[in-house]
Amino acid sequence: MAKKKAKFKREIVAVKLFVDPKGNKRVVAVKLASPRVTKDYRISYRASAHDMDQEIKSDISYFYINPSNRKKANKVKVVSKKNPKKSYVFTKDSDSEIDNLLKLPHFQ
Repeated sequence: MAKKKAKFKREIVAVKLFVDPKGNKRVVAVKLASPRVTKDYRISYRASAHDMDQEIKSDISYFYINPSNRKKANKVKVVSKKNPKKSYVFTKDSDSEIDNLLKLPHFQ
């Protein structure tokens, strides 16, 4: 059975990091190239990892362009946790939390 394509694709242009006491970095939110409509009908250029997980389940995909390889779009995956604040995002084709997604600009 062929996998269906996502209805919408959203480009990630910057990331928000959480750094734990050991120095490990996790992407906990992203800034988007174009706005999205939130559950409460507000327009936002940002999405938390938890929000992204819910939207991916609703057939929306997220990607980013690696600054060092502008030709390839990289899909992302969300690791969802019971506590939504502990969810994080990483490159789908990577088994590591530390990946090229961290090369994007950062925001607070």
